[in-house]
Amino acid sequence: MKISYESMSLPNDRDRLVNFLASEDWPFHVNLRLSKDKVLKMIDEKTFDGSNHECFWILNEDNTEIGFIRLFDLDDVDDGYPLFDLRIRAANRGQGIGKSTVQWLTKYLFEKHPKLEKIAGTTRSDNIAMRKTFLACGFVKEGHYRKDWSSSNGECFDTVKYAILREDWETGVTTPVNWNDEG
Repeated sequence: MKISYESMSLPNDRDRLVNFLASEDWPFHVNLRLSKDKVLKMIDEKTFDGSNHECFWILNEDNTEIGFIRLFDLDDVDDGYPLFDLRIRAANRGQGIGKSTVQWLTKYLFEKHPKLEKIAGTTRSDNIAMRKTFLACGFVKEGHYRKDWSSSNGECFDTVKYAILREDWETGVTTPVNWNDEG
């Protein structure tokens, strides 16, 4: 499947964003289902725009929205690292879109921000597809936080953090984490 990316623009894309986010279940996110009111509140709270955020639509060959990317913590580019939220419609999951998108956003961020040294993402421990996507894209597991991610039904899951270093992306060689540094 041929996919492309389009910058999201608020307020122009307000209704498009509300309809997209409120039309699906997002099983590995804190809120399984977002109401239209919740999305509108998130828009009002500047969750999707401003200097600290960039958002993109993931489009299929018919220019239909099949996914959404939110880059955030962009204010940390010079002295930290940004994070991202990736959402793919249920009908389009399992088709390699996540991998293509993570590769695209990694290239996009490193090329746009020459001082950026690292990009990170987190997922629930039971989101095996996303964990495999991170690994396939050169990200390394850097953290495992026990019972850290509350779900909408009150169940608590482990959070797993992955990151990629600029030097690893440039060379294609993964720098391992030193897990045995306590003596």
